[in-house]
Amino acid sequence: MIRTVLQLIVNQLTACILQVNEDIEPSPVVLGNIGLSNALGGGETYMQDKIVLSLVNMIEEVTLKNSSPVRNFNFQPEISNPPVYLNLFLLFTANFSSPQGGGGSQMLYNNGISLISTVIEFFQSQNTFTVQNSPDPEIIQNPSLQDIKIVMDLYPLTFEQVNHLWGSLGGKQMPFVLYKARVLPLKKDRIIGRGGVVKDVNSNLSTTLNVSV
Repeated sequence: MIRTVLQLIVNQLTACILQVNEDIEPSPVVLGNIGLSNALGGGETYMQDKIVLSLVNMIEEVTLKNSSPVRNFNFQPEISNPPVYLNLFLLFTANFSSPQGGGGSQMLYNNGISLISTVIEFFQSQNTFTVQNSPDPEIIQNPSLQDIKIVMDLYPLTFEQVNHLWGSLGGKQMPFVLYKARVLPLKKDRIIGRGGVVKDVNSNLSTTLNVSV
């Protein structure tokens, strides 16, 4: 499900970039681990000259954690665990610097900076994604994601945090912006308990009404 949500963001951002820049090549945004890019010493080349979306961390939303199991009282009561709410930390990297350091490196770097600006402008104009405002075939066909709501918040880092982040990704910093996607409810339709079948309903209700005049 997480992959489906990330692909939704990739698709929406791609449509925006292609709309404002018709000269750019198709598929300007890809989903991948930027630390494996050949520009950072890895062996993956499909991320070159792209905006790369990488999932760098995820944490549970603690304010919504202490919820009770969901009870569905039909003819046969069913109990299921509550959904999980996650904050996804999404790194958007402009992987436009030539790993060989050729003569066109400066132009590629400038293109990357321009696209990072487009990323920020896009999420400023639309920071909430639902099935209604961002229809996607994979989400529409998935019953468990019909109530999904993704809110994108710009997540600033200190210089020390930036150093730790890129140190874990390979040590070479590239133009980037980090967002926190909150909150992502994930639920698997799995029943953890069932009660007996409700056949009869008995109601013993006695009401005494005293009226004083």
